[in-house]
Amino acid sequence: MPRWTIDAEKRLRDAAAELFEAHGYEAVTVTAIAEHAGVTRRTFFRYFADKRDVLFPQTDEIGEAVAQAINAQPVEADAACLVREVIAVLVRAGTAITSDRPGQRRRQTLIESGPELRERSRTKLATTAATIESALTARGDPSAQIIAAVAVDLLRTAYQATLEGDDAVLFADHLNQARKALRIFDF
Repeated sequence: MPRWTIDAEKRLRDAAAELFEAHGYEAVTVTAIAEHAGVTRRTFFRYFADKRDVLFPQTDEIGEAVAQAINAQPVEADAACLVREVIAVLVRAGTAITSDRPGQRRRQTLIESGPELRERSRTKLATTAATIESALTARGDPSAQIIAAVAVDLLRTAYQATLEGDDAVLFADHLNQARKALRIFDF
């Protein structure tokens, strides 16, 4: 097998998805994924920590992108400005992620098929929330925890609605609909 191949990461994700769908997540090994993708185990571990991570590409990058956007705002930016920036980044990320709805639907079906993958999904979302909260806390925002939690829940809700809904409705529309639903609470 070649030591380095073009587009190895994508090939590994595709191979894993095919094997998980055909044999079930538990029955598939890292070796089988690597062989199916035409790469070595070592190449697999260059891209992923374990076989669960194959289903969660770029998840950690969402929180980092939001944190960078928050940090790029002027010091005098108020909480409303920061929230708008958080939402804008989530819309861009969600739009990119859901651009391949059939692939994301298959991925979500695989994640829902087992407790280990569902837990990994929750962990990834919690990490995203923690990254956003940390960036907001560093800015001195006293509402950092709630903003981060709501932002991640908006992302999750819009993602699910996008996958389950009509393909003509955009991720951004689902996210905005979820935001409007929050406005009914008058505390």
